[in-house]
Amino acid sequence: MFRQLKKNLVATLIAALALGQVAPAFADPADTLPDMGTSAGSTLSIGQEMQMGDFYVRQLRGSAPLINDPLLVQYINALGMRLVSHADSVKTPFHFFLINNDEINAFAFFGGNVVLHSALFRYADNESQLASVMAHEISHVTQRHLARAMEDQKRSAPLTWVGALGSILLAMASPQAGMAALTGTLAGTRQGMISFTQQNEQEADRIGIQVLQRAGFDPQAMPSFLEKLLDQARYSTRPPEILLTHPLPESRLADARNRANQMRPVVVQSSADFYFAKARALGMYNSGRNQLTSDLLDQWSKGNVRQQHAAQYGRALQAMEASKYDEARKTLQPLLSAEPNNAWYLDLATDIDLGQKRANDA
Repeated sequence: MFRQLKKNLVATLIAALALGQVAPAFADPADTLPDMGTSAGSTLSIGQEMQMGDFYVRQLRGSAPLINDPLLVQYINALGMRLVSHADSVKTPFHFFLINNDEINAFAFFGGNVVLHSALFRYADNESQLASVMAHEISHVTQRHLARAMEDQKRSAPLTWVGALGSILLAMASPQAGMAALTGTLAGTRQGMISFTQQNEQEADRIGIQVLQRAGFDPQAMPSFLEKLLDQARYSTRPPEILLTHPLPESRLADARNRANQMRPVVVQSSADFYFAKARALGMYNSGRNQLTSDLLDQWSKGNVRQQHAAQYGRALQAMEASKYDEARKTLQPLLSAEPNNAWYLDLATDIDLGQKRANDA
């Protein structure tokens, strides 16, 4: 596995360094980036963007800690496509990925690909806040910020790839640390290639907030989420990672708040799927923050019906993760009896049965 990791990392760097060069005639088209021409050339075509996006997706699948949980993947893609259906200037198919990462971040890259960190489930108070992050990233894609600034960034690209090389060297000594560093470098590279000027960020906010409203979410969720990030940056010695790749001056928050205030106020309830997805992400991909998860489930148990059901589901999930299969089954059974076709319940019931069987066989 370590050897394959190094191979993937080296392949990524070689392809990255080849950016802007003509691919050799003997190269496998599936493993090479398209010819971008010289720095004086025109912006990428849509076809080139999609080809580059496909390449990066292969590297992502081969090396990054992707979460392939079918329920979570289905949820974020359904949420993402709901937003995309209300966006303008959509020129590529969209795909949404979830990475098991405890840092709050998200990024978009070529070909309509959007990556979310699992920590966003912990940090988003409601579905509209999670959707606001996705709408922002979708807007970076539809406005082609990455392609529009590609030419300007080619001159500084060698410095960027030095960071990737450092990550590869680190991976040879520590695969886990190296992969984390490379994931961060590439995320920062794809986002950093557009320099994340205030203009680009505010444009993504402005268009994203329109998409958010059209899709039926609360437009106030965008400034409220940005304010949470700023508060954490103010009162923490270490700012959220998302602020390193998405600069957030006070003017950006003020602009987002002003635009949201101009829109019709709405009351939006988070879907049941949001609460189930959040409970699942916290229960299975939350880096040992068990007390935080328990506190949230206690809070939900006193909330609305959707929150109460998600709290009970979350407790059953916690019991299953702790190999307390009888307790997990007992906690889940009332929910399953009431909704026998609920995919979240059925999946957990299957996991409990499989875990119990493995325990008995052992």
